Amino acid sequence: MNVINGVLNVIYNVSYFTMPIFIILLVFNSGLSEHPKTILKTVKDNWAFFLRLVVFNNVILPLILWQLLRIIPIDSVYSAAFVILFLCAGASTVIAFVQETGEKITYAVSTMILLTLSTVLILPILLPRMIEGVEITSLDLIGSLIASILLPLSAGSFMRLFFEGLTLNIKRYTLKTQKVMMNIAVYGMMLGLLPELVQLIGSGVITSSILIVLASAVIGYLIEMKNPDRAMQLTSGFAGGQRNGAVAFAVVLNNFSNPGIFLTIAVTTVISTVLFSALSTYIGKSRLKEAETR
Repeated sequence: MNVINGVLNVIYNVSYFTMPIFIILLVFNSGLSEHPKTILKTVKDNWAFFLRLVVFNNVILPLILWQLLRIIPIDSVYSAAFVILFLCAGASTVIAFVQETGEKITYAVSTMILLTLSTVLILPILLPRMIEGVEITSLDLIGSLIASILLPLSAGSFMRLFFEGLTLNIKRYTLKTQKVMMNIAVYGMMLGLLPELVQLIGSGVITSSILIVLASAVIGYLIEMKNPDRAMQLTSGFAGGQRNGAVAFAVVLNNFSNPGIFLTIAVTTVISTVLFSALSTYIGKSRLKEAETR
């Protein structure tokens, strides 16, 4: 048993180390793929879509979940973890999910930027009102924003603007590396967390995680049901269910010492990532088969 736990611990540590590298590479590749002018024009031309995303993900969804968790029979520690996580919108992995479906990622890149910025502004206002005694400022979250999004995105955009030939040459390699890193990070972390998952059986956390994540994604998708753009529909759905774990961990480190909160956020983030990774792969393969039969 000790040997098995040791192996799982190694797997988890490798995946934990790989995850931020994958995120940085993902955002860097987004900068390589999307011209800054394209992102700005996308936001300007589709402002109503992005406004709906911000209001739903940063205000409506967290408030609904907060009220539901007050009546659901689940330990207050786990409830606090869910509230914190779902206040944190703008997960970079949404880009990878949309990319895997074969749809254009322009909306996903713009969504990541806007939702993360709005999270930095709105979370410090809502969180103290939802969880008593918690204090967080926008300044506490800026470091995570700069390291995980602004720097790699700016680096990718800089290369696209000034070294277009080099960008075309390295892009196919960085995209392949990104996919390998994602598989190691996502599935390795899920495997490495098996002992913790077993411990949470009976607590209601795993079932609640799956239901909350899926319900949030479905609602996000349904909001754009009448939208004729498939990429917008998928972006909205994935953004609703996949939350920004990096920002959530920054909040926890500043305010909590209970390991149950950290573990719940980690498990929920991994569960949602695995679910949407599998779903996006299925959608992408289905789309390829449809194209081949035409």
